[in-house]
Amino acid sequence: MKLKKIELSTFRNYDKLELEFSKNIVCFTGLNGQGKTNVVEAIAVLGLLNSFRTNNYSDMIKFDSKGFYLRAEFVNKSGRELEVKISYDGEVKKIFFQNKRIIRFSELWGKIPVVYLIPEESLVTSGPPASRRDFIDKLISMIDGEYFSALNDYNKIIKQKNKILSAMKTGESSSYDMLKIYNSKIAELGSLIYKKRKSFLEDFLVLFKNILLNISDGLYEGDIRYETQSDEKEYFKSLSENLSKYLNTEIRRGTTAVGSHKDDLIFLINGRQLRNYGSKGQHKLFLVALKLSGIEYIKSVTDEYPVFIMDDLYSEIDDKKSMKVAKILDNDIQTFITTSSGRIIDQLDPKISQLYKIENGECIAV
Repeated sequence: MKLKKIELSTFRNYDKLELEFSKNIVCFTGLNGQGKTNVVEAIAVLGLLNSFRTNNYSDMIKFDSKGFYLRAEFVNKSGRELEVKISYDGEVKKIFFQNKRIIRFSELWGKIPVVYLIPEESLVTSGPPASRRDFIDKLISMIDGEYFSALNDYNKIIKQKNKILSAMKTGESSSYDMLKIYNSKIAELGSLIYKKRKSFLEDFLVLFKNILLNISDGLYEGDIRYETQSDEKEYFKSLSENLSKYLNTEIRRGTTAVGSHKDDLIFLINGRQLRNYGSKGQHKLFLVALKLSGIEYIKSVTDEYPVFIMDDLYSEIDDKKSMKVAKILDNDIQTFITTSSGRIIDQLDPKISQLYKIENGECIAV
């Protein structure tokens, strides 16, 4: 997948911006706070329909403006042009794909694959289990519609169940029959989610282990283990039993205590838990390897590379390892990089790269 053209209107600090891309590597350079990240954020929104910085579309409106408009032209591997348009007037969001109004998020999700690596994602390796689940859930959802649908249904049921549990905790309700219905559905959908996560990990790990070894010059062997409260050999039966076993505990707490939304991924580097024993550099390298592996996994399933966004973190890898990353990205992966580091710019091959300097919302080709 390649982005050929993008248009921004009253988005973040841009009044109007139109850019055309003809190379695989596109680098935006400039001082912090000038608008580098705003451009790649717009790319992410056009592909994923949400921002990696905020859950609120209103936050992306330029100051003193009433709304924003985004448009992009993508081209897939077969040469088909794909147009996405998003407008937001402060209240109503309108999304068009191929000039057809998109009503449901699922209608576009996965059609424009985008993978991003941003500083905030350090939580994937160092933060709570929810950050690791979010990483794996987004990646699988991008290529598996059944998983995307099951995960959405599962999360809705958990929210509905939690409302009942909260009411029962305060004595406002005693809906035991409804809880049994929800638990049955949680066991069914949770088992499907578990099976697909495990199946994904089997294929993903082959890619991940090789990539981490490669970019670390053979220093680090990585592994990922799935951790769950349920018996993995009989997940459905075990989860069903746990839902019944901990029902009174859940009522006391007012929230659902067991299910696939409580499962975790354990990241290992050279046999030790990364979260507890990894250095800052190991965390960064592990995260880069996770993202690069995600790109290769999407390609292995769809035969289409996603658009890749690297915001700032690229400059935090040392020169030798960044060259290893660059060689992987040479595999026809269109990559958008933001950096304030001159040494990254010096590494770019002008034959395959475009460079823009951004200052106060002005984007100038260099």
